[in-house]
Amino acid sequence: MADLAFSGSFDHSLDGKGRAIIPASFRDALGTDFTITINPTKTAVAIYPKAVWDGQLERLAHINPMDKVGLQYERYLMSVSFSGNSMDAQGRVLIPAKLRAKIGLTRDVVFVGLNHYIEIWDAEVYARMEAQTEEKFDSLVDYVYQTYPD
Repeated sequence: MADLAFSGSFDHSLDGKGRAIIPASFRDALGTDFTITINPTKTAVAIYPKAVWDGQLERLAHINPMDKVGLQYERYLMSVSFSGNSMDAQGRVLIPAKLRAKIGLTRDVVFVGLNHYIEIWDAEVYARMEAQTEEKFDSLVDYVYQTYPD
């Protein structure tokens, strides 16, 4: 999976049907069978290539059926996950209405490569988050290198 490495950010728009054009540089790595869901912080839509999503499903398979907390997480995640997606001939993908509403996506969106998956943010929300991140970037660098030294 190391060869995926989605990176970069790209401004796009949703059309009237809720479709977005996948940035050309993401298309090959995304493949023809992917899952659209919510990102781990519930701030953006996430698009996972099949192999990466299969890894997420394997992790969920370890949840004990009697673990009410684990099942609550699994139930929610699976209820907002839409598998078996593909792009049309123009590279467009439909973002499910349920996810557009939960995230508050408007017409203007930003695609962000996040190494092994793609996020789609509302453009205004992303701009605010990016500005906050830039303000504290030095402390973020310190955190990452201390928490994940290798």
